[in-house]
Amino acid sequence: MNPTHPRPEEGTTLLEILIATTVFVVVLGLSLALATSFARFGSDADADSAAQFDAHRSFMRVESLLRQGWSTPVLSPSGESLEIDLLGYSYDVTTDQWDRIAPETWRREYDLALGQYHFEDSSGIPLSVVQCSIEWQRLSSDPASDDYHFGDVSCTIFDSLGNSSSSTLATRIGTYQLNEAGTDRLPGLFFEIQGLSIVVNLNLQRESDHVPYSVRSRVKRRNFIEDSQ
Repeated sequence: MNPTHPRPEEGTTLLEILIATTVFVVVLGLSLALATSFARFGSDADADSAAQFDAHRSFMRVESLLRQGWSTPVLSPSGESLEIDLLGYSYDVTTDQWDRIAPETWRREYDLALGQYHFEDSSGIPLSVVQCSIEWQRLSSDPASDDYHFGDVSCTIFDSLGNSSSSTLATRIGTYQLNEAGTDRLPGLFFEIQGLSIVVNLNLQRESDHVPYSVRSRVKRRNFIEDSQ
C-alpha cells in the first residue's frame, strides 16, 4: 500500500498560513485606524457644528439689541464692551425686569415748543430712553489663567431713576486663536465703529484641538432720535 502525500494544490503550506495571517493583521490594523479616524472626525464635526450654532445664536442676541439703538455707541478702550441708548422700554417693578413696548404701537409726534419730533406709546405717553451696556466679561482677571481668555456676554439695561436689570446673552465665549502678530489670543467678543456701522467680532473655540469659528458682521446704525424729524 503506497502512502499518500498531499499535493501542493490540495493543502495549505506554512508559508501560505503566515502570509494570510500577516494580511489579516494588516487589514485589521488599517480598519481600526480608519474607524478611529472616522470617530475623531465625527467628534470634531460635532464640536465644530456646536461652536457654529453657539456663535451665531450669541451674535443674533447681540445684534438684536444693537439694532434697537438710538444713539452713537460708546466703546470701552478695549472694545470689549459698549453702551448704547434704547427706546421703548418700561420697567416692571413687580418682576424687576424691562418690558419692551411693541414698536408697531409707537406714534411719532411733533413738539411745537421744542421744535422736534418724539415718540409716544398708544396712550400718548412719551417713550423713555434707557441705557444698555453689552459686555464680554472675562471669567478670570488673571492673564495666566485659561479662563482669562473666555467670558460671558452680559446685557445690562438701566435708567436715570436707578432701575436696572441684567441678563446673560451667551456663556463661555472665547478662543485659542492668536492675533495677526501671533503674540496674543483674540478676545471672545469685541466691537468696532466704522462709519454708521458697528462691527461685531465673535470668536469661539472651546478646545485647543477644535477648529476655531469666527463671526464678523456689520450692524448698521439706523435709529437716531435726532434724525427722526
